[in-house]
Amino acid sequence: MEKTHASLSRRTFLTGAVTAGAVAAMGGLAGCSSPKSKSSDTSASKSGSGSTGSDQSWLGSAPQISDADCSEVLSVDVVVVGAGTGGYFAAGTSAENGMKTLLIEKSGAGDGIRSSALGAINSKAQQAQGVKIDKTSIVNDIDRYGDGHVNVPLINQWANNSGEAIDWYTDILAKNGIDVQLEWNMPEGTFYTDWPTGHGTNGGSYTDREPKVAKIMDAYITSFPGCEERFHTPMQKLIVEDGKVVGLYAKDEDKGSYIRINASKGVIVATGGYAFNEDMYAARQSTRMSGLGTFGGFPTCTGDGIKALMWIGAQIDDVPTSLSFNRCLLRSDQQLGDPFSTGDDFGYFFYSSQPFLRVDNEGNRFHNESAPYDYVLSASSRRPEGDRFWHQIWDANWKDDVTRFHTVGCSTLVYREGADHDAIPGGLDSYVEPEMEEFVEAGFIQKANTLDELADKMGITDKKNFLATCETQNKNYDAQSDPEFGKEAFRLSALKTPPFYGTTRSSGLTLCTLDGIKTNATYQPYGDDGSVIDGVYVIGNDCGGFYAGTYPNTAAGLNAGRCATGGRQVAKMLATK
Repeated sequence: MEKTHASLSRRTFLTGAVTAGAVAAMGGLAGCSSPKSKSSDTSASKSGSGSTGSDQSWLGSAPQISDADCSEVLSVDVVVVGAGTGGYFAAGTSAENGMKTLLIEKSGAGDGIRSSALGAINSKAQQAQGVKIDKTSIVNDIDRYGDGHVNVPLINQWANNSGEAIDWYTDILAKNGIDVQLEWNMPEGTFYTDWPTGHGTNGGSYTDREPKVAKIMDAYITSFPGCEERFHTPMQKLIVEDGKVVGLYAKDEDKGSYIRINASKGVIVATGGYAFNEDMYAARQSTRMSGLGTFGGFPTCTGDGIKALMWIGAQIDDVPTSLSFNRCLLRSDQQLGDPFSTGDDFGYFFYSSQPFLRVDNEGNRFHNESAPYDYVLSASSRRPEGDRFWHQIWDANWKDDVTRFHTVGCSTLVYREGADHDAIPGGLDSYVEPEMEEFVEAGFIQKANTLDELADKMGITDKKNFLATCETQNKNYDAQSDPEFGKEAFRLSALKTPPFYGTTRSSGLTLCTLDGIKTNATYQPYGDDGSVIDGVYVIGNDCGGFYAGTYPNTAAGLNAGRCATGGRQVAKMLATK
């Protein structure tokens, strides 16, 4: 493959967490225009995601479609909207339980099931390794990250049922020659508790893995009598009769005609959130957007399901939330806050999630670098717009440092027993170091023989202050103590050995949105009068209540795991109706 500025290394393709870089370099972002509206609000919420405000111009109105406009009427027990992680789990479970199931998807193929990790507790893989996660502890941890704004009974649904959901999936893949491997080797003594929840999918490179799994699930679903899938078939709106959702209107884009789909047991909405709806994201998450260098994820996730539900009275979360990584590199001439127009002109640096020193453009350290990925974006949001980037600093001993840091989940760089399934033996030499030097050449990283020279190359505005910060960093390392921010001693690093490295402009990238429709514990949306809307269920990133303001990546695969578990649980509930 021809090299682009995004520098798609072997690791980039192997790691499920790097969808943003892969999508961007393959053109998934190239066609995006700049956001049509941006808020001038520079205030930040607790998480840095920004206030939702009152602007809902993005919502629009439901299209005017009637039965008379339809060339076809289908009647099924269950219709699932969206062939992603949640949708596939829902449709597969529905089909095997004897329900006539239709899975519809707006794109030409299923997005697949997240391969980097599916978060679960009490799976057979965990039991085999002697891994025991206290349900109450992890649920309370998630609740604490959400400042109590979350729906704890909904989180309990994941905690109580995720192990069985992943076991079911593991068995299906095993029959097709693909392993699901548990990451169980966690570091000790971390302030932000790491949980051994990640179940990652092997079976080839990252770009091949999820499409391969999608085909396996396609075959599984359609192997059951009366069960069908239709692609190029986007939902247009839900059909409500006598206060109950009875089906939906969809469009057959291949024929250019509308379809009415009746669902006697229920409609399951799983369209993946609104990460690629520029107006919606700019309106709801303006502060987070101001710290982004690019956007990742699936371009098909444009809020279709959320809008369709809101058109019939459902309510969206009050607190905006994104799943954002700290891995986007820009050059000095590139600005933050216009992530939809960056295209492939950025550096996806997986290494950026390592807890090295981070400073602002005046050379000040400003947060605990060992915190969850998006905390650096939240901390940076206190600065004026346009200045919400940071510099990450390390020296020639970085290979020893990252080995000692023992990060987990999709930030894993070092192969060890029980590590993330995508960790590659010898990877520091074979892919990380060459990629680092490529980014130096491209201007995304600066390299110097002295810290003084490095400050000049990065454009630090207060060199004296920067050098003092580096001196403090070395003193903290020698003392094995971080009195300013409390980073764990084993994650401190020195700046003593040249050459020295620093990112030109580090920024964030968002993979998906996590603020969705408010539901009860059984995934049924609440209407504007507070009552449950019957006949429809919301899962995956369309479903709210699981997070508020931040994504706690300390439980690897948590979001994909809750999508998977929700899909399976709703289908099992519908089978009993």
